[in-house]
Amino acid sequence: MPESRTMHSQISINTLCLAPDSLGNQIDIVARLGCRAISPDLTHVEEYGIAESTRQIGDAGLEVAVLTHRAFGFANAEEERAARERLDSTIGIAAQIGAPTIIMTTGGRGALTWAQARDRFAEAIAPCVETANSAGIQLGIEPTSHLYADASIVHGLADTTAVARKAGISVIPDIFACWVDSDIEDAIAEAGPHISLIQISDQVYGDRGLPCRAVPGDGEIPFERLIPAFAAAGFTGYYDLEIIGPRMQAEGQEPGLVRAAAHIASCLEGISQ
Repeated sequence: MPESRTMHSQISINTLCLAPDSLGNQIDIVARLGCRAISPDLTHVEEYGIAESTRQIGDAGLEVAVLTHRAFGFANAEEERAARERLDSTIGIAAQIGAPTIIMTTGGRGALTWAQARDRFAEAIAPCVETANSAGIQLGIEPTSHLYADASIVHGLADTTAVARKAGISVIPDIFACWVDSDIEDAIAEAGPHISLIQISDQVYGDRGLPCRAVPGDGEIPFERLIPAFAAAGFTGYYDLEIIGPRMQAEGQEPGLVRAAAHIASCLEGISQ
């Protein structure tokens, strides 16, 4: 087990930003980089085996920051039933691997109005919220680009917080999706008590084709302003590196992640406990 870490203690690495590989090899990369926590994808855990995933994460001296579940789905009764069964299964897996939080998108709204979809989502997920609470696990939703309207009803941070509060779950800001919100500072202050994790990547002006995320510091997102705002709102948890796309892979994922962690650490200096 590693005796020390070289990355800031509030930084985690999401396996979605690593090249396709077995979860075991991804765990080795995260540990080798000196990171404290890993954020695996549900599919990777299932493919690698829940027991083996748990063992290897523990042997590497890592914590699990969040488990990625993806979309919930609630547009009709059949989707709701299937979504609840799948999420209940994920809650059980999260408990086994030691994940304190599950991240997901809400699912699309179909023909519903936004307000109808907000209420339907909260009603549909309520039994799973009770199950998760009993297991000591937080459910969380993230804002997404409007290009993923089939998978989410929330695209700005304020709307994400409104839906999360209605459903009694947490907020997981994806900075790439919401940094351009006109009310971002006010939205951060409002979301603060409900945030369980923050996802980090940068955006370079002119990039159009998704995925087009960049290493923090290489683009235009003002982390130097936003991270202190999150801290001022009371957030003390993980900043999860989720840098998806060709930019970091062209550089090399390990040097890219080291640079990303260093940039976020510099923004955290003087505000971390």
